[in-house]
Amino acid sequence: MNLLIIAIDDPGHLDDFLSALVELDVAGLRVLDSFSVMEMLAREAPIFAGLRQLITRPRGESKTILGLTQDDDILTRLDELLKKVGLDFDSSSAGYALLVPVSQWIGHPDLENDS
Repeated sequence: MNLLIIAIDDPGHLDDFLSALVELDVAGLRVLDSFSVMEMLAREAPIFAGLRQLITRPRGESKTILGLTQDDDILTRLDELLKKVGLDFDSSSAGYALLVPVSQWIGHPDLENDS
């Protein structure tokens, strides 16, 4: 089993990512609001307030998608589907995706696509 992690820099593309993941039968999809540590420090720690000028997106404008898959080749297939709708991970604005092997877990992960 693998944990798929996708960080999306532009939340306007969230639907494209989710559609591709549903088509690829990725199970247990979860979408989280996320932000960089730099954003958090600029907004939450007064000593780093000067960082605000370097931040272009408002807080909460990034999304992180988590999902489970047994497909070891999911990143290649996801990349191909996204390129069909004009999204390219090689572009700095698309974000990034990771596939992490999961050797143990507690509970019963839903391996059926509940998206």
